[in-house]
Formats: sequence, C-alpha cells, structure tokens
Amino acid sequence: MRSKATTNQVDEYLEKLAPEKQQLAQEVRRIVHASVAHLEECVRWDCACYFFYGPVCYFASSRSGIHFGFFRGKELADPAKRLVSRNGQLPHIKIRSMEDIDENYFADMVREAVLLNQN
Repeated sequence: MRSKATTNQVDEYLEKLAPEKQQLAQEVRRIVHASVAHLEECVRWDCACYFFYGPVCYFASSRSGIHFGFFRGKELADPAKRLVSRNGQLPHIKIRSMEDIDENYFADMVREAVLLNQN
C-alpha cells in the first residue's frame, strides 16, 4: 500500500533548490494547486509529484531551471507544442525564467492530465 506523503516533503524539496529555481518551482506548485485542489502532493523519484488516480504531473530541478512534466504527456493536446522529451524522459516543459510560465496554459494541461487518469 502506498503511504500518503505530507506536503512537508515538498517544502523540504523546495528548500534544497537554488533560490532562482525555488521561485519557479513555487509558482508551478501554486498553479497546480489552483488548477485541481484534490491532487495528492509528495516527493517521489527525486521530484515533486502530483497524483490523482495515478501519477499526473511533476516538477524537478534541471541544469538551467526546472522541468514541469506530465506522466501521460504524450496523450495531452499541447496546442502550443511546449512539451519536449528526449532520451526517454517524460514529456515536460522547460522553465528557465518566470516569463516561461503561462498560468492558463499550465492549468489547462494539469486539468487535462487529471481527466486522462479519470477515464
């Protein structure tokens, strides 16, 4: 049985990030929470993950910022074609600055990912 992790794990994860990455990650976290309130938040696979009927999305530190990814990203509409994947990585959006964050687009992606898990 999977044990439910506490939000404190994600808080601890964020504290370990470099300050410029913390700001990006906190904004992505806020958008995820605002998009779908009932997601389970935890740290798995060395990244902050969100679950609802299975894994939905995650964010993780990268060399130049953070990655905001989706476990079923290949099935998402992604009309702006922002999802990238290479070398077996899960589809993700590269975020290097606050200008790379599109709140409405990210919220739509999270909601769509949740719907995929519900069906």
